[in-house]
Amino acid sequence: MKAPDNAFVGRSSHRVLYADTDAMRIVYNGAYFRFFERARDEYLRQRGLPYSGIENRGLTTPLTEAYAHYFSSFHYDEVIEMECWVSAIKRASFRFDYRLFLLDKPEDTKVAGYTTLAVLDKATQKICKIPDWMMELLK
Repeated sequence: MKAPDNAFVGRSSHRVLYADTDAMRIVYNGAYFRFFERARDEYLRQRGLPYSGIENRGLTTPLTEAYAHYFSSFHYDEVIEMECWVSAIKRASFRFDYRLFLLDKPEDTKVAGYTTLAVLDKATQKICKIPDWMMELLK
């Protein structure tokens, strides 16, 4: 899985903490969804609007779907390189794709996945159309 050539790709990294691992010092499968969130947060920050800026404009983006495919494991103290990009935009939701790998082996994707987020008006707690300013951020 690779980002399309025309996509903005957010890049960030995370050194695996002992708390991220199981008894075998292998990253616990559920931890990858925290890594996805971190990558998503950094993507928005790199685009110029941290998630708090979205909330300040009266919106939230609840997660509606999450998927991960584990090709191989990360271990304690390794540095995970994370790539994140918007792969689909609908009227009231959008999808981020993720690719995790080691810095010295970028061709070797260890974990890939995606999350789908809806756009919710904080005041009404109802799903709403993606506003133009957010659409520009995501494209």
